[in-house]
Amino acid sequence: MSYTIDRYEGAKILGCSTRTIDRYISAGKIRSKRIGKKVYLHDEDMRIIQNGGIQEDYIVLDSDGHMVTASHEESSFTRRPVTVDYKQLFDDAQKAIERKDTLIQELSYRAGQAEAELKNSISMIEYKKATMLLESSKIHSEEERKNLDKKIGEITLDLEQKNTLNILLMILISILFVVAVILWFFAL
Repeated sequence: MSYTIDRYEGAKILGCSTRTIDRYISAGKIRSKRIGKKVYLHDEDMRIIQNGGIQEDYIVLDSDGHMVTASHEESSFTRRPVTVDYKQLFDDAQKAIERKDTLIQELSYRAGQAEAELKNSISMIEYKKATMLLESSKIHSEEERKNLDKKIGEITLDLEQKNTLNILLMILISILFVVAVILWFFAL
């Protein structure tokens, strides 16, 4: 007995809703088995319903793992001991272990790569030192920029004062020249 089809896959296979699948289960048309939170359907029952027939007699497993025989005509269930296919369980467990081993090897490889990258990268102390030096150089350059801006302002003010003084001197010289020309003209 294999329960490999979940309710959603069963609904797709039969072209119906999961609610219809639930009705088939409650009516006893499909055997089901709950594993964790998922409900799995019996493959043989799904094949029979897909081909247009409905299975009348079947075996159901109860929560204790005992087999319960049922049919549409019967209203009561009878318990029988369950026959477990240990070879199939063993094979399934081996396949699961192989998948997990492969995953572990892949993750170990990735961890090794990450470790190698960490060894080749700079240490956190060096990173913090470099960051601190960069910050201090930014602060130092900011201070230098402010000092230079201040000096530029002082030089600009000094130039404006000197330009004003030069203009006044030129006006004074021009006035003196005009006075000298007028005096020379009257002296003639």
